[in-house]
Amino acid sequence: MSSGNDAKEVKEAGRIQLEEILVRFNELREYANILASTINTYLTQQRELQLALETLKNLPEDGGEGYIILDRLSSAMIPAVINKEWSKGILVHLGLGYYLKADKAKALEIISKRSSNIERVLGELQKRYGVVLEELNRLQQLLSRGYGGSQSKGGG
Repeated sequence: MSSGNDAKEVKEAGRIQLEEILVRFNELREYANILASTINTYLTQQRELQLALETLKNLPEDGGEGYIILDRLSSAMIPAVINKEWSKGILVHLGLGYYLKADKAKALEIISKRSSNIERVLGELQKRYGVVLEELNRLQQLLSRGYGGSQSKGGG
């Protein structure tokens, strides 16, 4: 009679462990989704900074005429005249709505530093994301074995 109770206790303990693993799996999956979203946000910022750097580097020093893109999709452009002294009066966004008027060299320096910081943060986030994915895979394997084992025991 005690062996029947022991088997029930073992089965109950296994069920509780599977439930704990499932809860952890769901928490990690949610965290992985948040990390992926955050990584995508930083990647977008990084692309924008790289675009700004390349644009500043490639604008002719003596100004000229051209078009300004109004949105990221290039849906519309308006004609613009770029002042000959443009490289001495660039407004650089510092964050939190603050801008600094700088020359081209200083603007490139500030934007490059921001880009480097974002690259560093992206690297850390991608490492963390990799670790989370590895743990998710490990937990998924445990769940597969646990559910497969409990079904074969329950069926027999």
